[in-house]
Amino acid sequence: MSPEKRCGKSTLLDLIEAFSNKALLTSNVSTAVIYRTIDTAQPTLILDEADTFVVNSASDMTGIINSGHAKNRAYVMRCDGDSHTPTRYSTWTPMVLASIGVLQSTIMDRSITVQLRRKTSSEAVCRLPVDLVSLALTQRRELLKWSEDHAQIILSNPVEPPQIGNDRAVDNWLPLFTIAKQVSDSWFEKCQSAYSLLEKTLKEPELQTLLLQDIQTILSGYNGDTISSADLTKKLIEDKDKPWCELSNGRRISPHKLAAMLQPYDIRSDSYRIGSNVLRGYKKEQFTDAFDRYL
Repeated sequence: MSPEKRCGKSTLLDLIEAFSNKALLTSNVSTAVIYRTIDTAQPTLILDEADTFVVNSASDMTGIINSGHAKNRAYVMRCDGDSHTPTRYSTWTPMVLASIGVLQSTIMDRSITVQLRRKTSSEAVCRLPVDLVSLALTQRRELLKWSEDHAQIILSNPVEPPQIGNDRAVDNWLPLFTIAKQVSDSWFEKCQSAYSLLEKTLKEPELQTLLLQDIQTILSGYNGDTISSADLTKKLIEDKDKPWCELSNGRRISPHKLAAMLQPYDIRSDSYRIGSNVLRGYKKEQFTDAFDRYL
């Protein structure tokens, strides 16, 4: 992904295509074509311009892309033919997406994200040959042969990446660590370096996670064991750079909206004596479990 156009996404996809098994590069695709193509051909599916058709797609496409993350769950069911026979389609295949800006958060969470940026006028890169796919045929054959020869040892010797407080990231990288370990020590070191570099980049938190982060900051400097809903929402909207000032159609977050966003974490407001008044609010200790689990 990149912040703007002309940052090298299409060039990188051309490079990936040249060294991938049964690569299929497309700049637009329908939901039905994705699972039918995967089920029949199992290509390396390379989707360019994902910001133009994945972001604005129906939830079906997102669900199908996400379903391919784990092999045992990589299936969708559809009714086919005049008889509407229930048919199971596989969605298990390597997949690459290129986008300007972020895609849906569930897709991003299942992905290894490579951030691209436009080169400066002083930076020079080699232009890819137009016939790179043909030139790389020998390498693709060698990669396929190596994969077939080492398939069983790779399955039997998984190498788990270091824990970084993100189990999904560990899942994403485990195959790469396992393969790199079997290739050579130098490739394993490259894999470790890439993991450290790409995963240390802080991703934009989801709205509810951002709410927990801001509440944690507020409570860390708040005297007292209990805070009213009114005071908490007031402090949230003090930072004009955060979304709480115009959360709902331009209106600031309300105590009612705050309660609704905290409810999935089993954090509920109650009546407490705060000062000389009895007000709706929260005890600090109510947030401890959510802070530990999600921040």
